[in-house]
Amino acid sequence: MLLHKTQLLINIAQMMWYLIDTGFNDPYFNMAYDESLMDYVGDRDTVILRFFNFSPVSVSLGYHQKAGEWLRALEDKGVKWVRRRTGGRAVVHCCDFTYSLIFHRSNPFIGGNVIESYGKISFAFKKAFEVLGVETIVKRGSLRNKKNWGSEMCFSSISLADLCWKNKKIIGSAQYRIKEVVLQQGTIMLKAPPGFSLDSDMATVKMATGKEVALDSFKAVVVKGFESIFGVSFKKFYKNPLKKKLLLQYSSAGWNFKGVC
Repeated sequence: MLLHKTQLLINIAQMMWYLIDTGFNDPYFNMAYDESLMDYVGDRDTVILRFFNFSPVSVSLGYHQKAGEWLRALEDKGVKWVRRRTGGRAVVHCCDFTYSLIFHRSNPFIGGNVIESYGKISFAFKKAFEVLGVETIVKRGSLRNKKNWGSEMCFSSISLADLCWKNKKIIGSAQYRIKEVVLQQGTIMLKAPPGFSLDSDMATVKMATGKEVALDSFKAVVVKGFESIFGVSFKKFYKNPLKKKLLLQYSSAGWNFKGVC
């Protein structure tokens, strides 16, 4: 047991954990940046946690989701939308905290199969909510659970290992895997976005805490959650991995309507 713990500490010391905050950008930049980070990680023994937001108000569509007429109605109101690499359903990006995590599936701390890695990462967010004085549970749903399949929105059902508060889903996450690299993207609503109705099974940070929590304050508790659970210290990431060809891809009609480059 002692030898095992010693080896884990050695692995932590050798592994680079980076934190990136790219701020507010359009949806095409945000998706292109995440996929560019996957290319950067490649065979590096690296974990990258990225915080990002959307401007203007945007919707990200799950990879397998149909681009319906409701999106055209949103376009008429100035809302941009993009198809994600990750699965799941649509997410409104307004008044939210959005993150991505890029790592190797063989990572001893957050890797494993989809269910295993979802669960490990959820505990870091669970710890973040504890810092805010909010008790949550990691609740496992099922891909076969057909509840609310008629809804377009991500928060309308519980997936493989989601964080819940009072039986309401408080975080929505999805993964994309290629070779050994994993991209997990997720969103937590800080408060209800104006002009959009929330699903009754969805919770916001404001609902759980009883007050508004500023975006920067929430980012800080998420960092504390990850550092506490995984025993790491994040380093700043100074490189610019963005690939122009991916930016062109995510802003193209071929990708957004059909998921083809």
